[in-house]
Amino acid sequence: MSKELKKHMTKGGPGDKFLGEGKVDTSKWFENTPNLEEQIKNEEIWFCSAPFSLLYTNTMGELAPCSWAQEQVGPNVKNTGIVEYFTKDKALNELRKEMLTPGSDLKQANFICYNCRHQEELYGRSRRQASMKIQSNDPVLWPRIRNTAEDFRKNGKLWLRDRIFEVQVKFFGNQCNLDCYMCVPYDSSVRLQTMHSEELKEENVFSDYSKQRIKLPVSDDVDSVIKQIAELAPFIYNLKLIGGEPLVMKKFYKLLQAVVDTGEAKDIMLKYQTNMTVLTFEEHKITKFIPEFHKFEFTVSLDGIEEENNYIRRRSNWDEIVKNMEYVSMYPNVEVNINGTISFLSVLRFHKLIAWAKKNGDIIKMINWSNIRGPAKLCANVLPQPIKDKLIPLYEGFPDIQNVLLESNHGLSHQNALDYLMMVDTKYEGTKWEMHLFDVYPELEEYYDATVVPKRDKGFTDDIQIIDIQKPY
Repeated sequence: MSKELKKHMTKGGPGDKFLGEGKVDTSKWFENTPNLEEQIKNEEIWFCSAPFSLLYTNTMGELAPCSWAQEQVGPNVKNTGIVEYFTKDKALNELRKEMLTPGSDLKQANFICYNCRHQEELYGRSRRQASMKIQSNDPVLWPRIRNTAEDFRKNGKLWLRDRIFEVQVKFFGNQCNLDCYMCVPYDSSVRLQTMHSEELKEENVFSDYSKQRIKLPVSDDVDSVIKQIAELAPFIYNLKLIGGEPLVMKKFYKLLQAVVDTGEAKDIMLKYQTNMTVLTFEEHKITKFIPEFHKFEFTVSLDGIEEENNYIRRRSNWDEIVKNMEYVSMYPNVEVNINGTISFLSVLRFHKLIAWAKKNGDIIKMINWSNIRGPAKLCANVLPQPIKDKLIPLYEGFPDIQNVLLESNHGLSHQNALDYLMMVDTKYEGTKWEMHLFDVYPELEEYYDATVVPKRDKGFTDDIQIIDIQKPY
């Protein structure tokens, strides 16, 4: 008889090494069971939690894996149920399969997830990585995401089971009370007014696509979405409200009441992506809803402090914003974070906002930021080279910001950005929001040539991709 047992005789049977003292040899355990966490961490698969746990609609109502996915004509909440999309959409299921398959060619991911794929290649950081870092260390959420992904790998299907979903809704319109210079115009009602004004008719920064006057959703469609979200309440982990400015959008208050009425709000985290300029809008008070939810997070959009923030986010008031942050932070279930954008203007002073956040830890838990990738002419890399050279040392320890400043301008001139900003200044002359670029950022004045006549490029298009970097201070 052979001294070696045949292979079929060792599967679950004899042949394990005797270790003694009550110890057993586990070397053969889980040998043929792929470990999702190890595959993700070892980069055997390119995995993102969003296709398995996120429900997103853009301003036009189009459903997508996340807010960073490539915009494309696809399913819309006007004709496709949210659950139907999540469980049955062919492209979404193909994307999930790629993310769970070692050696996949990532055909869908390379298109749908272009923003993160591109940013990881260019800068080594992306929104996917920032989200995965947070979620993979969440002892409650991550096991649910893992189980959902493993179920899909095994069965090729998803169904509603755990409280796992992050719901991000942008379908309630674009009403906004600010005029942020870098914001995609169709996402803000005030921005659209400015961009279509006489003073801005020659601007050469934003594309016609980004300035389109979007058709606002009808009330019945919005009410249908509210009903669907309320029905999903037992499965929602995090409900994130995005504008426009959600604190000045009435339908969002109707949504909150509908979720509260389900009795599930006590187990849901609510996030507001807000400019934090108001806490009361007409008859609505956001503080009424704070005690109803398990956790209430205000992610405040800021790009600087004091007059610099007021210039970048025109019509805002720094002192009022700080006052509102201080007020809501007194609630025991409230968390206040900052989310900023690194752009042509903000990078000049963003280090001051980081320093402010460090000194105000009693109010702010985390400061986050994103390097805007569009419009290309307002990106930080377009600044004059001498200015970029002076800024780089100020961001020691923040390589993502330094990398943008080290990037070439790709042939784009800072003159376009300066022309555009001067036009905005002209638009606001004589109003209570009048401010002047070179009063706030005097270092830019020597690079402005007033004799150059702006000329709009024929067929001009812009790139609205951005990346998100999150860091606790």
